[in-house]
Amino acid sequence: MTIQSIDVPFEYRHTCWFCGEPYYESFIFRPEPDYAGDLPVKVPCCEECYGLCTRTKASGLDVLRDRVKARLHRKYQKHLQIGAHWTREELEDSEMEGKAFEGFKESAWKMFEIARDRVNYTGWPLAIDGQPVGQISQAFQVEYHGIVYPNLAQAVEQLAKTYAIPEDYLEQVVELVGRQQLGFAIRFCKTTHGYSEAQQAASLASLRERLAEEAQDAKPTTPSGNTQQGIEVPLKLIELQILHRTEVSPYAVQWALRHGVTTLAQLAEQEDNFLAYFSQDSELTAVLYFTGLQVYLEKRALDPQWADKQDPNRQWFHKLNQQLK
Repeated sequence: MTIQSIDVPFEYRHTCWFCGEPYYESFIFRPEPDYAGDLPVKVPCCEECYGLCTRTKASGLDVLRDRVKARLHRKYQKHLQIGAHWTREELEDSEMEGKAFEGFKESAWKMFEIARDRVNYTGWPLAIDGQPVGQISQAFQVEYHGIVYPNLAQAVEQLAKTYAIPEDYLEQVVELVGRQQLGFAIRFCKTTHGYSEAQQAASLASLRERLAEEAQDAKPTTPSGNTQQGIEVPLKLIELQILHRTEVSPYAVQWALRHGVTTLAQLAEQEDNFLAYFSQDSELTAVLYFTGLQVYLEKRALDPQWADKQDPNRQWFHKLNQQLK
């Protein structure tokens, strides 16, 4: 079988594409599942990322990258937390005593910088003989205090641990305020999560009421002029599907739910918004996601029984339809 090697710019020779560490070996990436019949691709790796790749299945290089990054985040969580709780100056000026503390003062910030730079590393645009390889997108990454997370779910998981916040509580607040208000969500949780579950529920209810009042005052509208509002569903709760040999991305389904899109006509009305959102890094990604969402919504429209009984994401559309009534 023919195996393709990606182009490596001169300045990136002997460099891991995933994290920027010194090169160890090239990982032969084979998409799983592979519905397009693409040839395997060699991607340069450091020793650690190579080991992570061999234990990871992914349908695309961007998915593989994000899963490798997620594992790096988990492994070096304590190193990354140093930057959340200290500054370089605070460490240098701290009055820690004893050999262990002195060692921490000397090495802690360097450990943080190494871990931060590895998870933040963006690699170089992948190409073979000058032609772009696959759909490589960074549109779903989340940055908070200088650290890049592969997606919102990963950010919530890691930041909940960093700030000792119950993960499900932070997730609920983020669902209410949106990914753009991640900083507010963390501050809100830090000031309320120490209460009982009943008090947390009351805080969520108060926040929900406040947001509803702000939304009413703002009166947001869609391009068609209506005021339909969607729902926020965590990405990890949306199932990936393959319909008619076409992948229906959970990211696209999440976007549809967020924007109250349940029909092909509504999707057509918001086509420009959809493509603008997903074209941030790759027009190919946007087109593929749009095509998959079209296939999915058409399936739901033409086969109501499947939509009502077999669609693995049917509960979210049921919830959305109840809200839109």
